[in-house]
Amino acid sequence: MKKIIYALFLIVSTYCFALREVDGVLYRQYVNSRFGFSLEYPAEILFMQPPPENNDGREFLSPDEETSMLIFGTYSLLLINDEIDDSNLLKNVENNYYYTLYNDYGNANVTYKVLKESKGLYIISGIINDKIFYKRVQLVANSEPYFMVFEIEYPIIDKDIYNKIVETVVKSIEI
Repeated sequence: MKKIIYALFLIVSTYCFALREVDGVLYRQYVNSRFGFSLEYPAEILFMQPPPENNDGREFLSPDEETSMLIFGTYSLLLINDEIDDSNLLKNVENNYYYTLYNDYGNANVTYKVLKESKGLYIISGIINDKIFYKRVQLVANSEPYFMVFEIEYPIIDKDIYNKIVETVVKSIEI
């Protein structure tokens, strides 16, 4: 019964009360009930898409679908030989950082990259295919460790709009 009441509280607070305005942009809070992380998203600019079956996160799209923002949790970043390596989660972050940098963004103009292995965090940002991308991966080392992944990609011509939005959204992430 307590779980049902808590779930209803999260739904009501997420959709009714969690509104905030920053620099003329209205933000609404999204809370992931499976992993427990949250963020504020620009509710009149990016629209939350239906949840996946496993409820690991959400995608947010602009009306023209040129801008895509994702936030999700995952238990493994990089499968090595089809196995999850939980023995060293921090090493998993480092391996995924280099894999992402050289495989996913190998042809990109990477303008910012940071690996804080001791904190289980990496960020990669830059330009690819006339779009700006930003990816942040954070190890959440609680009783059931997981990785929180935040990604956004938007047209270069919209950078004046989205650079401030990305800053606001990233600051709002709570794990």
